[in-house]
Parts: sequence; structure tokens; C-alpha cells
Amino acid sequence: MSDRTTLRRVPDRAVTERDAIDTVLDEGLMAHVGLVAGEGGGSHPVVIPMLYARDGDILYLHGSPASRLLRTAKKGVEVCVTVTLLDALVLARSGLHHSMNYRSVVVMGTATEITDRDAKVAALDRLVDHTIPGRSAQIRPAHDIEITGTTVLALSLDECSMKARTGGPVDDAEDLDEPSWAGLIPLGVAVGEPLPDEGSADDPVPGHVAFWSRGPGQINGRAG
Repeated sequence: MSDRTTLRRVPDRAVTERDAIDTVLDEGLMAHVGLVAGEGGGSHPVVIPMLYARDGDILYLHGSPASRLLRTAKKGVEVCVTVTLLDALVLARSGLHHSMNYRSVVVMGTATEITDRDAKVAALDRLVDHTIPGRSAQIRPAHDIEITGTTVLALSLDECSMKARTGGPVDDAEDLDEPSWAGLIPLGVAVGEPLPDEGSADDPVPGHVAFWSRGPGQINGRAG
């Protein structure tokens, strides 16, 4: 944590345990990556949703070499990455006190491009396995043209913070006798039945696909 990742708004919602931060990053599927692109009067903020993966103290980002955001980031422009999980809608007795229970991680820093082939392949496998654990071992290895045609950036988790809200609504005392219903609507990831394409229609669904899941208490789809 640094001065700029120190919570100032409702600081009692700060979560400093590194295990909690890792759990959010491992449970999440989509990050939002932001930076300031362009120069001078033409500079402007850009935020792009992106698949990511954590490997220890490193966050991997990837995409097309033509991506403006990745081309800008690998020049040394600082990035801000956010991952947010929604756990519940909080319904109060007044509109002001409606809220959401969430866990949110913010990572700031300068990303570095991975150019070593073996390190790049390992990072790409990690990105696949973050989404579907065990998947990289079940598919063919990446072709050279696929490896060279993908930009992979590494971002240190040295500068990160987490904020979370838990619990029920916090109503004003004078509203507690209002007849409005108040409480929580829990949220989670709903997983449907796998739908094979024509080439896999007669094949059994492998375990890493059939038992895919995501949610509290699970890390990368496995009970944790």
C-alpha cells in the first residue's frame, strides 16, 4: 500500500490482509484497466475491460499488439487496474441508504512487457487457467504466430489496496418504523450447463468444464 492507495473515504472499510486481496483477484474474471492515453492537449483517459490473471505478486494483462491501451502501457505510462465483486444488494428504508456489499481491489503501477518466449507462454497458460483451472493442459500448445501476436504485460502488486462493504442496511433511527422491507439480496455467479459445439457433441464433458464454479470460498473455481 502507498499514499495514493490509502483509503480516505470510509477508511474503516479498508482491508489490508494480503490473502483477502489475492482471493478477490483469484475469484474475479474481468478487470478494468485505465490509463491516460495521448499527449498534451490530446491526452484523454481510457478504461478497457480485460481478462487478467494473478501469479504470486504479479498481475498479467494481455491483448492484441494493436491495442492502444497496451501499446501505451508498455511505454511506461502508469496504469490503474480495478477488480470488483458484488456480493449483495442492500435495500434500506430510504433511497439514500440503499447500497451494495462488495469487495474491490485497486492496483496501480507501471506494467512491463514480457518478451521472453518461455515466460510469455507460461503467462498465457496462467491466463487460460485463471478463467478455467486446468484448461491449458487440455488444449494444444500455442503456435508461434499466436505467441508473437499477443502482447503480455506484467504488473506488480506492490501498490494495491482493497475496500469492502459487508452487513445489512444502515437506516436512520427515525426510519426504522417505516413499513418498507429492508435487507439483502445476495448475488453470485450463476453457472449453466456446458453447451458443446458440433465437434464435441458426442464427447463427455471433462471435469474441469463440468464442475466449473466461481464464488465466495472458492479460488479459481476450486474450493479454497
